[in-house]
Amino acid sequence: MKARQISILSLVLLTAGIWAYLLGPTANYVHYYSAIEDLTLQIPRFVVAHTDSNVTVTMLFNVSNPTSYMGLRLASVSYQALIQNKLMGTAGTGPPVPISLEPFSAKTLIGTFVMTGAKMDQYDTLFAQSGGAPQWHVRGTMSIWGRDGFLTPEFDIPVTASST
Repeated sequence: MKARQISILSLVLLTAGIWAYLLGPTANYVHYYSAIEDLTLQIPRFVVAHTDSNVTVTMLFNVSNPTSYMGLRLASVSYQALIQNKLMGTAGTGPPVPISLEPFSAKTLIGTFVMTGAKMDQYDTLFAQSGGAPQWHVRGTMSIWGRDGFLTPEFDIPVTASST
């Protein structure tokens, strides 16, 4: 082979190598906005435990990335729990450091708050008025770390409580 042919072949191989190297991250980059849009938060379990001194509400949050995008991290979930638009409790939950939301995966967080005193009395009144089945809903925001910094998609989810 002549020097010119070797140079051209080297350039073609270098171009193909760079193209192959950039293909994966570029394909991932394209899926970023659909990943943000398709993030889901569900509350599969919502438990109310009533004692003589307090009412404890515990819920499981499932945050899932149903896409092939890699690069999202779950920092926290901040929420308010309401009955008939009356605030019963507010809190937040999250890992000590943001955790990766891998493609096609879900992470589970546990949220808890306790009602005592006047808030417990308000709950008891609403519980009695509803015939023992108050209509709860949980609203709040997820804190997601993405390539654009922190994103805070909102949610508002009706839930059915189970008792212990």
